[in-house]
Amino acid sequence: MDLKSTFIKDLQEFRNLESIVNSIFYTDRQLPEQVFRKDFGNYVFEEFDLAMSDKFWDTIQILARQAQDDYILCAVLNPHPLEYYYKEFGYFNWVKLPLNLTADEYLDILNIEPDSSSADSITTNSFTIVWLSPSMKWAIWGDRNDEVCVLAFKDQSNVSEILPQLRTWRFVEDEAVSDWIGMGFRRFTIPKEIADALKNNYR
Repeated sequence: MDLKSTFIKDLQEFRNLESIVNSIFYTDRQLPEQVFRKDFGNYVFEEFDLAMSDKFWDTIQILARQAQDDYILCAVLNPHPLEYYYKEFGYFNWVKLPLNLTADEYLDILNIEPDSSSADSITTNSFTIVWLSPSMKWAIWGDRNDEVCVLAFKDQSNVSEILPQLRTWRFVEDEAVSDWIGMGFRRFTIPKEIADALKNNYR
């Protein structure tokens, strides 16, 4: 399989996928604001670095298969997919990930670099990135600066079956979440107002 073919190149296809992204997320917001639109809930958190690992692929495969999705969309929001990435490289930093990929192939895709820039793979140059179900039953917001990913569900019917399979994900009250986000602050301590806002929005 030509892994580079998984990247979105067509502008109209990008617009169609963008409409799905915008129906799930407030893309102009950032944590600790509420980035998910209404009807999403049951939030759980994970460390951002996991998203760039083979274990993360195992997780989103579980989510996609439960939702009976045909693929998973991985979409970088920052840097801007159109104004920066498409303008510079002629394709988007958005990928339709087939479910039959191996974990190694997932990592290979994240590390694909534009021909003219070794610093613009998804692994290297992504500050805000989302993974989502085309059926819109689940979605993940990832923020490199805040060191976390947030998973939310729209389809609540089988959340109780899925969550036990996501062993390393934590609810917002868990001390680990504060520790992850705190890494970006002085003395590695999350400010109280940010911690309170997170709990209010993601409890």
